[in-house]
Amino acid sequence: ERWEMKSEAMTPTRCAVLVGLAIWCAIGCAGPTRPRVPAIPPGEPTAEELSAAPEQVDLAGRRLVLQTYLWRDFMPISPPDGGPLIAVVRIVDADSTSIPPGLSAERLWVINDGRTWATAFSDEPTAPTPGYVLQRIARDGPRWGPGIRVAVVVGLRIGSGDLHLLRAADQWIARTD
Repeated sequence: ERWEMKSEAMTPTRCAVLVGLAIWCAIGCAGPTRPRVPAIPPGEPTAEELSAAPEQVDLAGRRLVLQTYLWRDFMPISPPDGGPLIAVVRIVDADSTSIPPGLSAERLWVINDGRTWATAFSDEPTAPTPGYVLQRIARDGPRWGPGIRVAVVVGLRIGSGDLHLLRAADQWIARTD
């Protein structure tokens, strides 16, 4: 038996349904709204200051160190050349006591062979962490790597005090597939 496709006129109802489906797909495919990233303030540290930042810092009687996880997304929903760099940083009290009250991580610098990505952290919530960890996320970075090593520096501040730099050298940019 032969199957034939019959042509039917496009009714106003069918047009409305198709337009509604197109709008629904466009909204749904756009993905979640990106969290707001604050504007970058003036007065950036120099390349020398970033390179000289310590790998641990003592603030309010706490010894703090920096842990990082950096990656680019190459999952099937990503662009063919992969998504931009994402950085999750954890400022950790080395003695597992507690983060100083009022501590904030305000700025992030990722340094790759003389090039620097400087950004503020997003204001999105992070997964729960113990009281001795402050975790922050930065998104929409450069398309460096994956499979390379970089230096990461975070600008820390307690209340309205001075900015303190904390560095993690030789950090790996991973790839998710």
